[in-house]
Amino acid sequence: MQISYPKSFLKLLLIGFALVMLPLLIAFVNANIYFDKLTKQSLFNMSQAVETTRTSRILLEELAVMERSARQYFVLKDKLLLTNYLNAHRRFNNAIHSLQQQPMIKPLAPELKQFSAQEARLHSSISQASDAFDYDQTITDAFIDLSGQANKIIQENNQLIDKESALFTAKVARTQRLLFWQTLTLIPLAIIIAGIITWMIARPIRRMDDAINQLGSGNYEQAIKINGPGDLRKLGARLDWLRIALKDLHQQKQHFLQQASHELKTPLTAIREASELLSDGTTGKPSTQQADVIRILRDNSLRLQKMVENLLKYTEIQFASIPLNGSKNDSKLNMSSQPLSRILEEILQAYELSINNKKIAVQINTENITIQNNTEKLRNILDNLISNAVKFTPEHGEISVTASQTKSTMTITVKDTGPGIADNNKYALFEPFYRGNQPNTGLVSGSGLGLFIAKEATNSLGGVLSLVPCKIGAHFTFTIPMSNLNA
Repeated sequence: MQISYPKSFLKLLLIGFALVMLPLLIAFVNANIYFDKLTKQSLFNMSQAVETTRTSRILLEELAVMERSARQYFVLKDKLLLTNYLNAHRRFNNAIHSLQQQPMIKPLAPELKQFSAQEARLHSSISQASDAFDYDQTITDAFIDLSGQANKIIQENNQLIDKESALFTAKVARTQRLLFWQTLTLIPLAIIIAGIITWMIARPIRRMDDAINQLGSGNYEQAIKINGPGDLRKLGARLDWLRIALKDLHQQKQHFLQQASHELKTPLTAIREASELLSDGTTGKPSTQQADVIRILRDNSLRLQKMVENLLKYTEIQFASIPLNGSKNDSKLNMSSQPLSRILEEILQAYELSINNKKIAVQINTENITIQNNTEKLRNILDNLISNAVKFTPEHGEISVTASQTKSTMTITVKDTGPGIADNNKYALFEPFYRGNQPNTGLVSGSGLGLFIAKEATNSLGGVLSLVPCKIGAHFTFTIPMSNLNA
């Protein structure tokens, strides 16, 4: 699926952060709105409760003042007491009016209206009474009845306050549940969006990492195409340009090595044949000094031939065109059955002169193992390991080759008593052209391809070649499934 990316990596990050923060921001804003509403309603309910309670108390207080002033007025006939009654009556009416204006008290509106009308009738009776009128039980009963109604209004008002408080508590609980479910929905949504954005960011970066590993491993065939932000796509195009350049350079190097190796092989063959003729005495018996010179010439021509053959094998491995890589074009020699001891004898014969000159002791133990298939691949492994052992083993040293076989595998070890391999050389021991800082024991240094070819041959047989730690010399061991040798 093709994904549409923004033009820059920075814009993708900003969009990602914005999308991740959006659900959280929505939750935050929504929670603030709900809390603001709840706070305002709480303040409103509180002010209503305080106001209605205070006003209800005023009703009782003013009724008491009115009753006392009226009683004293009718007894003492003092106009000042009548004025006190009238002032209390005015404050009483104001309190009634204030209560009627409160939204919380609306359910008590009929009772307040009746209460106000009853007080008005009492006030009319007191106001119209003559100076000779005496305070009687009827007025007392009227004030008692009004006080009872005022207490009833206060009680009902308290019930309304409790009811509003319960409704507000229920609303708070509903709001909490709503915010909880909203958070439970939006947080996973934010996590999902973050995961998608992370995947969109990581995908082109991972593809770029794979492309770099691809180039590092020498795979130049697969085109590099990175689908991502514009700047990463440009970087992918540059990596593909680098791939093409490295591919061309690699092919030029392989063609050069292949051509140079073939060109070197022709004059080297002539040198070999001439040195063999001189060594055999065909042109006359050489003197002792001449024989030494001929021996040196023959020995080093063999080494040069080995290096050229390794270069040819290396180029063939790189082009995947020889049996080392498991090609179907295996030679008939690969299919021949040979004892392992016979293969080792043929390999050691090629190094007989060097072994004799250094007086190296060679020990072989093969347990009568016979190889049915892929003998050339096995020969390549052993030849390179023994070549290194002969090269680095000092005079009067020792080389041992031991083979053991189980039902499923064959293990061969090659050990020598040379200087061994330094720790700083082990990390790239099986890399092509790596020679480390081993001491040079001959006129011509190695090509650094022997162990690489041995490793490739072992891999092609499904085996494992490794360096075993030891106190003296170098100790190589490789294990190969018998099914790949006897199939």
